[in-house]
Amino acid sequence: MRGRSAQSTKGAGREHQHIASLCDGRLQSLAEIAARMQLPLGVARVLIADMAADGLVAVYEPTSFETNDAVGTELLERVLSGLRRL
Repeated sequence: MRGRSAQSTKGAGREHQHIASLCDGRLQSLAEIAARMQLPLGVARVLIADMAADGLVAVYEPTSFETNDAVGTELLERVLSGLRRL
């Protein structure tokens, strides 16, 4: 998701302002926001859904690997290789 400027959240709750500042001009995942705010994933999801409904953040769905299985397989192989190096 990508946030709008933090100034557009004036009058919003403290959590909404913090999320806006985390996303200000940058793409952030729901998991990253939840971790940085030390919130359960479900709570962060509800906060962000409220913000999206108010137009304060734009939410993007991850691309699906179903359309190009070679990319999905390549990615999984790179992840497996990286894990083996640990």
